[in-house]
Amino acid sequence: MDPDDGDVRGVLQVERLLRSVSVDPGAPRLVAVAGPGGSGKTLALRSLKRLYARTGQGPAGPSHDSVPLVVDDVHALDDHAVRRIVAEAHRPGAQVAVAFRPWPVERGLGELRELITQLGTTVHLEPLDRTQVAVRAQHRLGVQLDGAAVDSLTSRTGGLLCLVDAVLDCADGVDPQPWERPAALAAWDPVRRLAAVTDVELPVVRDVVLALALGACAEAGLLMTVLRQSPAVVIEALQHVRVSGLLSPDGTVVPAVREAVLATTLPARASAVLEAVLRGFEERGAPDLEIVGRTTGVTMHHPLLAALRTRAARSEVDRDPGRAARLFHDAVAAGADRRDLTVDLARSTALAGDVRTAARLADEALADSDGPRAAAAAEVLGAALAHEGLVGRSAAVYRPIADRGHAGAAQLWSLAALATGKGAGRLPDWPSSGRPPSLAEGSREAMVRGVQQSLDGDGTTALPTLLESAAMFRARGRGALLPDTPAALGALVALHCGAGALAESTLREAIASGLGGPVAQPRHRLLLAWVAMVDGRLEEAVQEAALAARAATGPANGRDELFARAIDLGVARRAHDLAGLVEAWPAALDTLVRRPADLFGLLPLGEIAVAAARLDEGPHVAPYLERAEALLDGLGRPVLWSAPHHWYGIQVAIVAERPDWLARHARALAAASPLSHYADVLTDAGRVWLHVLGARVDPPAVERAARRLVALGMSWDGARLVGHAAARTPDRASMVALLQLARSLRPAVEESRAPTARHPRPGDGVLAVAGAGVLSERELEVARLVVAGRTYRQIAERLYISPKTVEHHVARMRQRLDLRTRGELLAHLRGLLAQAS
Repeated sequence: MDPDDGDVRGVLQVERLLRSVSVDPGAPRLVAVAGPGGSGKTLALRSLKRLYARTGQGPAGPSHDSVPLVVDDVHALDDHAVRRIVAEAHRPGAQVAVAFRPWPVERGLGELRELITQLGTTVHLEPLDRTQVAVRAQHRLGVQLDGAAVDSLTSRTGGLLCLVDAVLDCADGVDPQPWERPAALAAWDPVRRLAAVTDVELPVVRDVVLALALGACAEAGLLMTVLRQSPAVVIEALQHVRVSGLLSPDGTVVPAVREAVLATTLPARASAVLEAVLRGFEERGAPDLEIVGRTTGVTMHHPLLAALRTRAARSEVDRDPGRAARLFHDAVAAGADRRDLTVDLARSTALAGDVRTAARLADEALADSDGPRAAAAAEVLGAALAHEGLVGRSAAVYRPIADRGHAGAAQLWSLAALATGKGAGRLPDWPSSGRPPSLAEGSREAMVRGVQQSLDGDGTTALPTLLESAAMFRARGRGALLPDTPAALGALVALHCGAGALAESTLREAIASGLGGPVAQPRHRLLLAWVAMVDGRLEEAVQEAALAARAATGPANGRDELFARAIDLGVARRAHDLAGLVEAWPAALDTLVRRPADLFGLLPLGEIAVAAARLDEGPHVAPYLERAEALLDGLGRPVLWSAPHHWYGIQVAIVAERPDWLARHARALAAASPLSHYADVLTDAGRVWLHVLGARVDPPAVERAARRLVALGMSWDGARLVGHAAARTPDRASMVALLQLARSLRPAVEESRAPTARHPRPGDGVLAVAGAGVLSERELEVARLVVAGRTYRQIAERLYISPKTVEHHVARMRQRLDLRTRGELLAHLRGLLAQAS
């Protein structure tokens, strides 16, 4: 490219053309530059003329037989002129450069194109990409734009060169930038400049662009109906528009052009054309979603457009609540009454996962409504608050509506009341609507009834009721917004009675069916992570928690955040990752302080309490454990919900090495044993653990208790009990047998390292050490944990070997590596492990 020609800066196709010509300006050459209006054809030829002139090729024009012939807009010439260009191109040594739009193709132009295809080169001018736009903007403005400004400029102009330049020419250094100002090109008049038609043809071309800007498809039949013009007129105008650069590759009007056209069209005319477009689609039987999809971005007030968007939004609540929320917003922008749609907007927003925005919208609707609309707003607000972990506030929202005889509100108040420990939530019945219940109503009633059943006996009769509720919920679709899903509550009940496999299958079915919409997916994933964590499948737990984070479409709600932070602690604790535990603790405590646990959050509270004991932070959690005790007292100490709470109390006692605490929780479990198999298993395990802490190890009793825990999906706890027993028995034969048992009880997929580490690769079994032999796989495991700062006892518990064996491995590594001190060993191992990674 000629270094003096800055006009083409950033237009790569033209830059390449000029560079190729500048290498040998006198060489015979036949070049065509093709592209729609505004793509830079004239700019390319003008630069080419200057290049020829500077290199001594003489003035360019058709009147000089021995100099380059450069002709623009060949498509507009008559046949005679085109034949002259063809004749010149056939002359030996000719230098011919022409430019044309892709339409119309006259007979003579077709011959010229064929000649160029055979003997010459065609440069097809494409829209500028964002990199080219950035270069062009810096050249014309003298400053470098940030990425967001470049993206906005590129999308607004479609990368069409003349539009990019025209918008940049509007820049005045005042915010907002011109590409962010609607109708920045209105005065520039892109339709007139790009269409290249006569004043007689221009009005029809403008109308075609206007109709396309308002959603019409580039189809002559529809445009004839909308514009009431003859087929010949519409087809001719549409052809001009297609080659003018006014349209994007997908056939829609370039955004900057659309803004300019709408800004310069009288409102009455725009409204009439919009109605004609919408009616035309309706008469063709187009679905509402297709029509509103074509009118995306149209912000005009029009009752028909508002009605279409409202209908389309309501049809999408089940399938895609996020899209439904956007359509409700668009309906309001088109003139729909916002007051009428606020509850719908709040519901779809909540289902899409943004419960905080939904709560604000529902609260606004509740303050401005009465009757059925108030009840609907209360249902949305109550559900949003429950998802945020504010169940007490949720109950307060439902109560007034329930007191007025609203059956749904009464059921949901019962659920929220029970979650906060209010025994009054055990309603024997609730008001009847006087008609057969819908699927959504039946699912809601069964869900609440299932939670009530979980408070009686061993609570297991709740499971079939909750699974029935989940089945009805799936049949109803995903658009019913509830404080929780029956699948999540069923999984919680299953976890609280040791039916981890049932919890997992229920949750996977819910995820596969999209039960509860996007807002419920993180909760289902987190509960799956919980099932994997308590079974010792730590890698799987981490993966599911990561999937839960990715499934969240908005800020994490309070209830999910509590489970997520507890999983962080639980995985770190089970992986003996003290650094990870310390790192995760502040966020977990902060979440607990802001969103105290309710009945359905006792599991994460228990996990946080154990971590607090491990970190000597117990006083921070004590008030919340006291609230949990009061909550359970308020419900009459239901066995199902109390048993895991006491089991976590036992774990706190074990970590704190307080047998007196352990005995208190063990007694509570023993009292529930006659009613609950799950409580009986935990009682047995607690009793054995109490003996183990007192160094009274009975290997057969330890094995029995551990295997019963494993059968409940608590493999990690079972293996840990055996490991503790092995560390405390004075009999070496019993210790060896117990360590073998502990290894056999580990989940098959458990990794030997913290789950945040990389996956093992081939070759990790041994680590070559230059001039010093090798480390075995077991020594490598020990080395990683030593470098991580674990004590011999912690390493022994992690690997299910004795502390003496750990000490032996460390001594052997030091000897084989010929190192004298522990400090030298640590430094050497860090280097070797870094090399292995």
